[in-house]
Amino acid sequence: MSTRVQASNPRLSEPAEVVRIVRGTYAYAAGISGTRIVPAGSRIMSWSAFAVSGGTVTINAGDTITIPTGGNVAGEAFETLADATFVFTNTDSYFIEFVT
Repeated sequence: MSTRVQASNPRLSEPAEVVRIVRGTYAYAAGISGTRIVPAGSRIMSWSAFAVSGGTVTINAGDTITIPTGGNVAGEAFETLADATFVFTNTDSYFIEFVT
C-alpha cells in the first residue's frame, strides 16, 4: 500500500509528489460505538468518527477528543502501537484503517 502526499516545492510551478511505502496486509475496522483494539504491531493509517448528537473518542486512555454535534473527527499516520485501544462513545460510525 502506498500513500501519496502533495508537497510544495518553491522551485517548481507544480507541487512535488512524495510517496510513502507501507508494507504489510491492509485491514480495517468499522462500527457504531464501543471499544476497538487494533492488533499489536499494526501501523494505523487513518481513523475517523461521526456523531449526530455529539460524542467522544479516546486513544490509549489519552485525552478525550470531542466530536461536535453533527460533526466528525479524523486522524492519520500513527506510528506502530502495541494494542492501540480506541474508545468511541456516543458515535454513530467509526472507521480505522491499518496495516498488519
